[in-house]
Amino acid sequence: MWVFDPQKIAQEEPTWWWNPLSYVTDEDKAAKLTHHFAVASRGSGAKTDAHFEPKAEDLIASLFLAAALGNLPITDAYLWITSQECEDAVALLRDHDYALQAAGLESTMLLADKQKDGIFGTAEKMVQCLKSRNTLRWIAPTPGASVDTDRREHFDPTAFATSAETLYVLSMEGVGTAAPLTTALTVAVAEALEERGARLGGRLPVPAVFALDELANVVRWAALPDLFSHYGSRGIIVMAILQSWSQGVELWGEPGMRKIWSASNVVVYGGGVKEDAFLRTLSDLIGDYSYNSVSHSSGRGGSSSSRQEGKERILDVSDLTEMERGRAVVFASGARATLVKTRPWWSTEHKDAVNESISRYAPSSAPAVERDAGDSAPERPSDPTATENPWITAGKDAR
Repeated sequence: MWVFDPQKIAQEEPTWWWNPLSYVTDEDKAAKLTHHFAVASRGSGAKTDAHFEPKAEDLIASLFLAAALGNLPITDAYLWITSQECEDAVALLRDHDYALQAAGLESTMLLADKQKDGIFGTAEKMVQCLKSRNTLRWIAPTPGASVDTDRREHFDPTAFATSAETLYVLSMEGVGTAAPLTTALTVAVAEALEERGARLGGRLPVPAVFALDELANVVRWAALPDLFSHYGSRGIIVMAILQSWSQGVELWGEPGMRKIWSASNVVVYGGGVKEDAFLRTLSDLIGDYSYNSVSHSSGRGGSSSSRQEGKERILDVSDLTEMERGRAVVFASGARATLVKTRPWWSTEHKDAVNESISRYAPSSAPAVERDAGDSAPERPSDPTATENPWITAGKDAR
């Protein structure tokens, strides 16, 4: 089991490390890695700068590539950006036959000061998470060591793809987020699994599961809408867990969110959303039920009856908003929408094993949970660690 905890959420110590530049094998991979930093650095509702942001991404990609070619840690790329002194990077690119990237980087350095400052300043903002000492302990060699001499185990996505191991990737949104790195690590693992599946005839023999909760905040995977269906055919099962429809729209836009919605084989709505347009769509998908009403009348001429067919909405918007805890609506391909009752772990045969795990690993204040298996609408315990592992089902990546 691997736990990647650059923000000390679970107080996990970096007994192993992952070099993000190990992913960078050519200019295309450098551009992909840079894009994760660019997307994750944008705040909610932030507008992009059509001039500076593309140039900043190109700058970072060239520096990431140069550092990877020189077998240098990612911190060297950060220092090149902050100092605006990239002569060593230009030399590395030229020495490894990346003449166009070297020429592009050199031309950026020769721009007028105002324009150059704008590009480098935008780039520095994108890689801001690299300033955190806690973060660097997970992605850079220990002090006094190099990329090759760090004595800790190095995480290899390719080796992981052939194993039956589990990876927990922890991060949270807000100031100091490590989302660029959690996204990069998630994508590196996904691509390693995809490559392994291709070598085995196109599909993994045992499916890999990515349970991505808080996906739009923590693993800001901009390319996911175009990969969602494709990964399913490769045996890579992606669970995209979102708080609301609008949260997905913020990251992917309306077309991207609809791609994910349409490509999903199973969609589960668990209640608590207050977005009229989205709930109206769910209500339409659930549909109506038909019924027959019979009316009777009598008079001097005798009695008569009439039959009339009617339709009524099964669950309207208010029903979906107020849906009680412990209920969910499941939309599965080829089946009608189904109202289900959820099964919390404390009402299953796994209760004792989970409580034992909580007692062993959770903070001392976390109580064991005792509940009657017949509880119809269980409440959450006061300590979140006592209900679920939030780093699997709360926006973090697991295989």
